Amino acid sequence: MLQLAEVTRKMEAQFPATHTTATAPQDATDNTKRIYINSGYLRTIDGRLKCAHLVICIVVFICTMASHYARSNQANWLSFVAMGGFWTSAILLFLFIINVVAILSIIPWLMLELGYTVIWTFFWFVSGCVAADYAMKGAGDAFAAASFFSFVAMCIYGFSAFLFYKKWRERGFSFSFGTRSSSNTAAASRNTTTTTMTTTTVVQEKY
Repeated sequence: MLQLAEVTRKMEAQFPATHTTATAPQDATDNTKRIYINSGYLRTIDGRLKCAHLVICIVVFICTMASHYARSNQANWLSFVAMGGFWTSAILLFLFIINVVAILSIIPWLMLELGYTVIWTFFWFVSGCVAADYAMKGAGDAFAAASFFSFVAMCIYGFSAFLFYKKWRERGFSFSFGTRSSSNTAAASRNTTTTTMTTTTVVQEKY
């Protein structure tokens, strides 16, 4: 028995009671380079302005189509500007919401949006003048309303162009993307912290 106790003490001296296991950090996944529903973009100033584009374009189109001269050249021009602005803003809004702009970051989105808003600001000015002139020639109140809302659209698009111009002056044509909703952002942050932190596990072993 004494010999067995002596052997046990020697084995305990040779093998420590504890040892530490370290796990190497893992690379976090870049969540910005994938498609997801970016609902937070609708709460940004750019997202709200795009929604305003859609509303004002529909209003001008309805005013034009409600007139008695919906097939005139003036009405065709107003319809082109209204529907062109509607579909362009709708497509851009959709691409931002599903985060395609972050995946296709090679495309100069800021330059495209700046050019689009500047051109459509001029188009809306021309449309307002055309509709006002046609209304004074007896086209009716529908073209008078279309003229008023065309100048409102010109102000909205002009403000958008001004904001894009300021961004260009500040940081060139690099584009900053909208963030995800707060709950999703917090979850992504927790996941990133979990995957990047080095963990240490202490294992108790008895012999």
